[in-house]
Amino acid sequence: MDNLGYVPESENNGHAFTISRGSAGTKQANVNDFLVEINSRFKPSKKLLYYRRSTFLLAALAILLLLVLIIILTSRSKWNPPSICTSSECIRSAANFKYSINFSADPCDDFYQFCCGKWSQGHPNHGWYSGFSTFTTVTEKIAIEAMEVLGEGVKDGEPTAVAQAKKLYESCLATDALDHLGLNPLYDVLSLTNLPLVPSFFNQTPSSGQFDWIKSEILLKLVLAMDVFIGFTVQPNLYRRNENVMYMGVLYQSCPLPSPLKNNRWLSKQRKARSALEPMEDEESGDAREELRRKIRSDIFKHVTKYIMGNTSQEVAEENDLQKAADIINNITAYMDNLQENFTLPEGDYGEDETRRISFQKLQNLTDSNVRKPMPDFWINYISSLFETTNVTIDPHSDAFLITETELGYLWNVLDYVSSEPQMHIELYMWWSAVYAMIINTSSDLTSYIVKQTAIFYASSGSEDDPLYTRSRSLDCCDLVNKYMGWAVSYAVADKTFANKTKPKVEKMISDIKVAFIDHVRGIRWMDADTKKITLEKSEEMLSFIGYPDWLFQEGALDRKYWGLEINETTYLSNMVSIIMQYSIETLTSLRLPNPRDWSTEATVVNAYNSFQDNAINIPMAILNFPLYDLGLEVLNYGSIGAILGHEFTHGFDNAGRKMDKYGNYIQWWSNKTIETFEEMTKCFVNQYDNYTLKGIAGHVKGKMTLGENLADNGGLNQAYTAYQRYIQKNGDEPKLPGFEQYSSDQMFFIAYGSIWCETLSMEDLKVQLEHDEHCPNSVRVVGTLQNSLDFAKAFQCPKNSKMNPERKKCRIW
Repeated sequence: MDNLGYVPESENNGHAFTISRGSAGTKQANVNDFLVEINSRFKPSKKLLYYRRSTFLLAALAILLLLVLIIILTSRSKWNPPSICTSSECIRSAANFKYSINFSADPCDDFYQFCCGKWSQGHPNHGWYSGFSTFTTVTEKIAIEAMEVLGEGVKDGEPTAVAQAKKLYESCLATDALDHLGLNPLYDVLSLTNLPLVPSFFNQTPSSGQFDWIKSEILLKLVLAMDVFIGFTVQPNLYRRNENVMYMGVLYQSCPLPSPLKNNRWLSKQRKARSALEPMEDEESGDAREELRRKIRSDIFKHVTKYIMGNTSQEVAEENDLQKAADIINNITAYMDNLQENFTLPEGDYGEDETRRISFQKLQNLTDSNVRKPMPDFWINYISSLFETTNVTIDPHSDAFLITETELGYLWNVLDYVSSEPQMHIELYMWWSAVYAMIINTSSDLTSYIVKQTAIFYASSGSEDDPLYTRSRSLDCCDLVNKYMGWAVSYAVADKTFANKTKPKVEKMISDIKVAFIDHVRGIRWMDADTKKITLEKSEEMLSFIGYPDWLFQEGALDRKYWGLEINETTYLSNMVSIIMQYSIETLTSLRLPNPRDWSTEATVVNAYNSFQDNAINIPMAILNFPLYDLGLEVLNYGSIGAILGHEFTHGFDNAGRKMDKYGNYIQWWSNKTIETFEEMTKCFVNQYDNYTLKGIAGHVKGKMTLGENLADNGGLNQAYTAYQRYIQKNGDEPKLPGFEQYSSDQMFFIAYGSIWCETLSMEDLKVQLEHDEHCPNSVRVVGTLQNSLDFAKAFQCPKNSKMNPERKKCRIW
C-alpha cells in the first residue's frame, strides 16, 4: 500500500538492490571457477599470479557493471512513474476534483475548504433548488432521466402502472385543463368531506352550530390523508415489529398534495422577513414576524374566499365579515401551533418519552376525566367510522393504541378545545384547512397569487431568480409523480443490467464494512461480554436492500402494486385525490397484515437509509451514481459511497438505533452498565459539536440534537477506511488518479470523503439548519469527523494541535 512518505524511486531502488544482490552472487561464482584450490605451501607461480590479477580485474569489472546497472535502473524508475488509471471514470473523477479542490488551502487547517473551496465555481446552481450540493447534482440527473421517460408518451407493451405514471405527469403539466376545470374538483372534495362550498359563518342559520366535526375529521383523513385535530396512523408496532398497530397523538400528517412551497430544502417560517426586521430586538422581531404571518394568512384567506364565493350563487361577503373569519382562523391556527409545539418532543429526544399500550376503555376513561364536555364512546365511534370503508373490523376489547405520555396530554387539550369552541368556528377552520391544501392545485391565477404572497417566507431571496419562481413546472410534476408513483418511475429509468453489474460490487463493499464493524466491536472494552455478543448478532442480522427490489421486473408485479388506480390526462386534482385515497385505505388495511422486512424507499431516491424496525439499510439505485459512486478507483468509491454505507450501518447502533434489537423491536437489550458507559462516551461528541459555529451566523451547532448523525458520520468513516484497507490487502495497490499522482491512496480516500459533502447554501438556509436539522452543516460534518480521525492526521501528516489534528482527546465509539 502507498503511504505518505512514498517516493517512486525508493521502491525501485529497493528492487534494484535485490537484483544486484542476486547478480553479485552469480558473478562471484563465475570468478571462483578461475581459482585453483590452495593445497600447497610452495610459492605461487607466475601463472597463478596471472590468474589472480585477472580475478581482481574481473571483480573490478563486475563492480563497475553493478554501478552502471544501478544507475540505469534508477534512471529507468524516473522514466516509469507508477501506473495511472486512464479509464473514462478516472478521468471524470479527476476533472471533478480539479473543479472542486482549492489546492492553495492547507488540508491540515480546513479540510472542507481544501476539498470544496472551488466547488461552487465549478458546479453552478441551475436554479432548480435553493441549495446545491453533490447530492443535488445526482438528484438533477435522475430528474432529467425521469422527465425524458415520463414525457415520451405511453408505449405498447409497457406495464400499465408506467402508462398511468405518464398520464399523471401529463395531467400535472396540463395547466389549460386545470384552468378549464376551475374549482369544480375542489367542490367535489368539499362535498365528499362533509364540508360546505361556502362556510356557514357567512350564511348563518339556526343549524349552523350543529356541524359534525368528527365526521369531517374522519373524511379528511380518508380523502386527503390529513390530520386536522387528531393525529392518527397505522405503523409497525414499536415493541413487536412483525405486526402493525394504531398510533394516536399529535398531528402526524399534513395534506400530501403537492405545492411549490414544499420544494425548498427546509420550509423556513421566515426568510426575507428575518433580514427585513433584523434591526429589531429578538422579542420584538418575533412578534413582528408573527403579525406578518397573520396578515398574509388573512389576505390569502380573504382573496381565495371571495374568489370561491364569486364562483357560486352566494353573494360575496363584506370585508368586515371576511376579516372576522380570518381572525378566527388565525386564532385557531395559533392555538394549534402552540399545542403541537408544547406536546411534541424536541429533535434528538428519541425514546425519552415512554410509548405505552392503552385500551379503548382506558383511553375513554382518561378522556372523560380530562375533557369538560362529556364525549361518551368517542374513541370507539371515531375508530370504527374511520375503518368503515375497509375490510378491517375493530374489536374494542382486543385492539389498542400506542401513545406516548406526552401525546396523551395533547389529546385531552385538543378535544377539550374543539368541543368547547363554537362549532361554526371549527367548521370554518376545517373548511379553510381543506381549501388551502387544494387551492394551489386548481387555477393558475390563484396559484400565482399565493406563491407571490408567501414568497417572503419561502423564497431564499427576494429575487425573481429564486427557485420558488424559476423552477419549471415539468420538474415539479416529475417530483410529484416520483413521490406518488415512485416504483413505476423506478421501473422506467432503471438500468436492467444493475443486478449483474453494480449490485455485486456494492454487496462486497457492504460485506467489508460489516466485517470492519464486527472486528471493531470484538476489540472494544467498554461493552460487557453479553452485550457484545448480542451486538454482534444484530450486526450479522442487518439486511441490505440494494438498487431496487427483485420483484420490480417480475411480470405483473408492478401493476399489482398500483392495482385499481385510474388516471386521466386532464383531471389533475382528481387524479391526486384518487392516489391519496388509495394510500389512505392501504394504510388502514395494513392493521391486520403482517409486516415483513422490506424496502422503505423507492429506487429513485438519492439517499440511503437505516430502517431501525427492519434492521436494514436501503441503498437505492439512484444514489449509486457519479459523483457518489462509479468513480473509477475503489479507493474513491470506499471514501465516498463506502462512508455513506458505513454511516447507515452505524445508525443501527447510534443513540436511537441502539434501542432497537436485532429484530427491530424497541426493548432494552444492552446491559445497564453498557448503556451508562455509552451515554458517558457520547458526551465527548456532544461537547465537540456544541463548539462549532459558522461565520456570520449567530448560535452554534446543537451537539445533542445532531448526536445520532454525528455518531454515524464518525463510525461510518472509520468502518469504510478499515474496509478499504481490507480491500487492498486482498487485491493490492491501485493505480493513481491522473493529475493526483502526488497523493497517496490514503489521502485520496479522505479527499473522496470530503468531496461528497461539497455544497452551496444560503445564509438563511444555514440558519434554519442550525436551528432545526438533526444534520450538521456539511462543512462541520467534514471537519468534525476528520478531527477525530488518527488515520486522517497520519495520512496528511497534520501536526499536533493543528486545526485538523487538535490536541484534545479524539472522540470515538464505533
